[in-house]
Amino acid sequence: MSNKKQRKVQAEKKSSAVVWAGLFTVLLVVAGSIWYLTSNSSDTNSAPTGTLSANMEVPGEWGMGNPDAKLRIVEFGDYQCGACAFFHPIIKEVMEEYYDEVYFVWHHFPLVNSHQFAVMAASAAEAAGRQGKFWEMHDLIMSNQQLWARGMASSAFLSYARQLGLDDEQFLRDVRDEEILERIERQYNLGISLNIRAVPSFFINGELVPNPPNATAFKALIETKLAELE
Repeated sequence: MSNKKQRKVQAEKKSSAVVWAGLFTVLLVVAGSIWYLTSNSSDTNSAPTGTLSANMEVPGEWGMGNPDAKLRIVEFGDYQCGACAFFHPIIKEVMEEYYDEVYFVWHHFPLVNSHQFAVMAASAAEAAGRQGKFWEMHDLIMSNQQLWARGMASSAFLSYARQLGLDDEQFLRDVRDEEILERIERQYNLGISLNIRAVPSFFINGELVPNPPNATAFKALIETKLAELE
């Protein structure tokens, strides 16, 4: 192997090590809350309770669509959750049709007790958001879940960052930034306050709704909610 290739491999390993260090830090930050999910993990079918009122919104949350829309959909999700990956293309299809009528918000709710890369994925998405690419990273992470969830997640996320044209050094620095970690924790704790035990969980205008089985059913639900607002 040439010296140039050796230096490149060493640089890749160093970058991955930094990301893994960031994951460890994130896990420490959220450890105080994880006990709740761990103690209730056997009851994943329990319905969430409570209402997501306006004063429970998280500053700096990521949304798409029309911020002034009458209909606001909030998803509490986990990037390593298979069901969340299933709903990802459904949400994309729904938002393509209702972009002007709906405001969609994503809240992180990583199930750390069963998904070892979930918090790292959330941190990667937030770090990409610092460079104006949150939804692009969100899409890449969700669309490729079956690949990175098997292992080498840190390398995969760094690869996605490069694919999106992000600055490597800033991305790796932001992945372990305390402000980002605290934002993930705040959104997680909001879900805890609503007694969420399973993801995805959808709230429409603050009301928990059953998960529609497909895009057609989701669109029908939106039409019903819009009609109720008339």
